[in-house]
Amino acid sequence: MKTPRSSALTGCLWGAAAFAVISVMVVAVVTFSEREKRFEEAKKVVPIQELEEYIINNINPDNIRNYLREMTRKPSLGGTEGERELARWIEGHWKEQGLDEVHLVPYQVLLSYPSPDVPNLVRIVDSNDDRAIWVSASKQKPLYAEEEDLPELPFTFNGYAFPGNVTSDVVYANYGREQDFDFLESKSVDLTGKIIIARYGKIYRANIAEMAEARGAVGVVLFSDPIDYSPEGLDFVYPNSYFMPPSAAPFGTVKLVEGDPLTPFYPATESAFHIPEEEARIPKVPVQPISPEDAWQILSRMEGETAPSDWQGGLNFTYRLGPGFQQKNLKVNLDVNNENTPTTTYNVIGIIKGSVEPDRYVLLGNHYDAWIFGSIDPHSGTAAMLELSRLLMQLTKEKGWRPRRSLVFCAWGAEEHGIVASLEWAEQFEKQLASRAVAYLNVDMAIEGNYTLRTKSAPLLYDVIFEGTKKIPNPNPEEVAEGRTTVYDTWALRRPDTVQPGLPLMQFIGSGSDYKGFQHNIGIPSMDVRYTHDNATIGEPLYHTLYETFAAVDEIYDRGFLYHKAVTALWGDVAVVLSESKILPYSLGAYADFISRALEGIINTYEDLIATRNITLEFFTEAVANFDKTVKNFTEELKQVDMENPLQVRKVNDQIMMVERAFIDPRGLPGRPEYNHVVMAPSQKDAYSGTAFAGLKDTLVAITETSEDKRDGLWRTFAHHLAAVTHLLNTAAKVLTDDLW
Repeated sequence: MKTPRSSALTGCLWGAAAFAVISVMVVAVVTFSEREKRFEEAKKVVPIQELEEYIINNINPDNIRNYLREMTRKPSLGGTEGERELARWIEGHWKEQGLDEVHLVPYQVLLSYPSPDVPNLVRIVDSNDDRAIWVSASKQKPLYAEEEDLPELPFTFNGYAFPGNVTSDVVYANYGREQDFDFLESKSVDLTGKIIIARYGKIYRANIAEMAEARGAVGVVLFSDPIDYSPEGLDFVYPNSYFMPPSAAPFGTVKLVEGDPLTPFYPATESAFHIPEEEARIPKVPVQPISPEDAWQILSRMEGETAPSDWQGGLNFTYRLGPGFQQKNLKVNLDVNNENTPTTTYNVIGIIKGSVEPDRYVLLGNHYDAWIFGSIDPHSGTAAMLELSRLLMQLTKEKGWRPRRSLVFCAWGAEEHGIVASLEWAEQFEKQLASRAVAYLNVDMAIEGNYTLRTKSAPLLYDVIFEGTKKIPNPNPEEVAEGRTTVYDTWALRRPDTVQPGLPLMQFIGSGSDYKGFQHNIGIPSMDVRYTHDNATIGEPLYHTLYETFAAVDEIYDRGFLYHKAVTALWGDVAVVLSESKILPYSLGAYADFISRALEGIINTYEDLIATRNITLEFFTEAVANFDKTVKNFTEELKQVDMENPLQVRKVNDQIMMVERAFIDPRGLPGRPEYNHVVMAPSQKDAYSGTAFAGLKDTLVAITETSEDKRDGLWRTFAHHLAAVTHLLNTAAKVLTDDLW
């Protein structure tokens, strides 16, 4: 039989195509191998250990100090000219340092500002004639630094607080947590139509506003209690110490959902669709921060039942629940005049291109906008990043070094308004980042104290951080004299992990900074490091206040900028190890252990409750065990990888990178489509803190708080999400194998 001409032609075409594909593959392998060889030659000149030593020994703390001084001379509030000037300043420095690429990336977003003409005020008024007998301060009082008295400083405000004027009785709600509101309800204190006054510090302020609104309150007043932020008394506060002075009123956003509120899930570019403002998830009640000395005026006049002992504070009187004042004709008037304004914010992106894998990115980020001066949050971190980029470019010039993978420096805009520009960038470049990003290394602030290191991290980065801190010299000479020679030594001593004895505490990575889009939406393992204070206060005392000045850092927090130097060194060490290591040094075993402990926690707490609905945890348990087993097998197989074969190296690195991505559910968590990571996510009740398997735990908590006859819908949600988590655990195990089935 003769072969039809068309069949013969098809065979020739297939043969030619196959030859072409093979030829391309051979060329690709040869090209990649040649590039690998060139890199290896360079690597012999500058091995990783030498790079690490160079970074540690050549960071100049005077440079960090000078950067900080320049950035804190005037405000840099997101979306304002102050922020734009600083963006151009950072851009200029990176171009001068010689980074391969520097870009300004704009986003058109809705940001919130106080009225420039009419201040936000809290008043005590006489209901008989509407006369104000007391009025809160419109701005914080200058105390020390010259810039504290600049005329262009904004009125005190909370970002995105609803503009409105309300008058009512006041109720004291402790820290504004759900259990605090539940307690008031148990005491028959009706919150409907009332103004809440609550202490800030235990949970995210946006959660306080949301819960107060849900309970029927018409307004919220926030203050920081001296018992939490001035524990040594009012004679030992700024400028004599870092403790909060009584005139301080911390700014902050009360928008609960991160990013631009008018372009949810999509980047706020010129072509974006904007939803109506009334549909945005921003508060619908006025919220205003006041100082402790102003809070005294309200709380000292209140009547009602005496607050519990753990609700009492550092103001010199007995706190009462309310509602209302002892003098019945007095009410609280809350007058908020904020303006939500369309504006442009910018990210500044600087790139040092990789020599072998330029399409693999190690991201380093810090935001550069500040509520006022931001000497701690964020500019201690911005200054550190500028010094690190300078030093790495110096390495390329002095030693001819190039990173194996690209280093991408990211200065984010409008973070303080609710993680705006970094999330827009993550949304815009989600596909590229999901395929190519190795890690995101965040330093929201380099220091908020000088007591010990504080680190939040995805489990995959645990080991590289632990090992890095063992190399960084202790910045405190007194501790060195006591035998604690490294950052790790003091961290392990002062913040031990109670679950894993012998290790320092690695905190759960919740939300509250620019890693949100990377860790929780794309599945890029992320970290956030800083030096922190001891446990005398529940937060950084000067955080978001007028008094977060250059003088506070230079004269109180870090004389000599040695703690800044230590954080910069750690940041650089982790970045270099992740960019240079041929096989990515991810902590797969630590991740498996983390997941196993999280499962154990769910079983110990909720197994009996789950059993009442005849829902099995068998498949979930098997998936966790399967992931653990697969990780162990893969770790052994890594020892057999031919390190001279670039395709084998690339293959296993791609598999490792896929693990974190495998936990991303495109549908999001139950009732929270803005969070996609099923293993790690912020708590639904406090966005600052994180929870393992948050979708499961939050649903189980809701079930326990709901009457039996109304639980069916919640149980269906739990069962549905349990199946999704089980599936994604099995997927995470599968990406570490060569099998499709």
